[in-house]
Amino acid sequence: MQRRFFLRSAGALALLPALPDTAFAALPGAGQQPGTLAVYAGAIGPGMYAAGDFAHARFHDPRGMAVDAHGNVFVADYVNSVVRRLTPQGEVDIVAGRVEQRDAADGPALQARFYSPECVAVGTDGVLYVSDSGSETVRRIGRDGTVSTLAGAIGIEGYADGPGTSARFNHPVGLGVDRQGNVFVADAYNATVRRIAPGGEVTTLAGTAGATGWRDGVGARARFNTPVGLALDAAGNVYVSEYFNHTIRRITPDGRVSTVAGVPGKAGFGDGPAKQALFRHPQSLAFAPDGSLIVADTGNSRVRRIVFGSDVRTLAGGTEGETVVPGPLPAELRAPYGVAALADGSILVTGMNAILRIVLPEPLKA
Repeated sequence: MQRRFFLRSAGALALLPALPDTAFAALPGAGQQPGTLAVYAGAIGPGMYAAGDFAHARFHDPRGMAVDAHGNVFVADYVNSVVRRLTPQGEVDIVAGRVEQRDAADGPALQARFYSPECVAVGTDGVLYVSDSGSETVRRIGRDGTVSTLAGAIGIEGYADGPGTSARFNHPVGLGVDRQGNVFVADAYNATVRRIAPGGEVTTLAGTAGATGWRDGVGARARFNTPVGLALDAAGNVYVSEYFNHTIRRITPDGRVSTVAGVPGKAGFGDGPAKQALFRHPQSLAFAPDGSLIVADTGNSRVRRIVFGSDVRTLAGGTEGETVVPGPLPAELRAPYGVAALADGSILVTGMNAILRIVLPEPLKA
């Protein structure tokens, strides 16, 4: 399990209706200049916990993010062991969990506990899903705030398909939920991508547990090496980033797996045609309103963009520095973890205990 030391977070995406530009006019950071990286919430520096507005709130290793139809941004605050919400009014609150109480337990929102919330996804009905990687479970936060275990058994790692808590996972990370309420899970150390039906039944969409490697193919014939990031497109295709294969894969609804970007097994950095571009430990994924795929290229300390049918381009980050340096793009990032796309065409990214915002010269609008 030495890999756990290296593996960082991956994000998630829920398919939601786009908000009109006017909904963002009053958001904190709305006056940020195009072509810049700036702190959106929290502060660059030591991790800690503090409540309050965007300027005064503090995070400790924030990871995966998701955005709902009302413009709320949900963040898995990993070390603080809570799921938090950044509201359009500029406030940060706790959705569920107790600060630094790392013994997973279901129950009412602020009495429930998470071990290590890694990623979060939100359904069209407002229900939240959380990959609690350390407890080997996928948790559900209902609209009334009640936290329950959707799939997996708290504290028991393994591999098994089946109903809800009879299923087993080994370090679930990236999440996505489709319009029908199916939840997709990047089951990192089982080297598989799993699907949880609305009724709770868990099946394996692609990959074979315990068979690590790289191979395109259908269903169980495909091979993955530590799938971590996950995002869904409008057609129901699942996109997955692989931490140790350094690639981005696509899984069609019928389980057909193909490689869309990166060179299998080859770590490095290079923009250009998707199949020739190089990544180093890519993690969180999110679709922008224009249909391009945003990648947290953690090992390269960059945020990248895949334009389908074209190429891979760097949006932010220019060196592998030791900190985050806001300012004109490309600016500097340090091991970005989560990414989320806002409807105004800007990109949120987690790094150095802060939520950062990339405002591009040309927003990634539909």
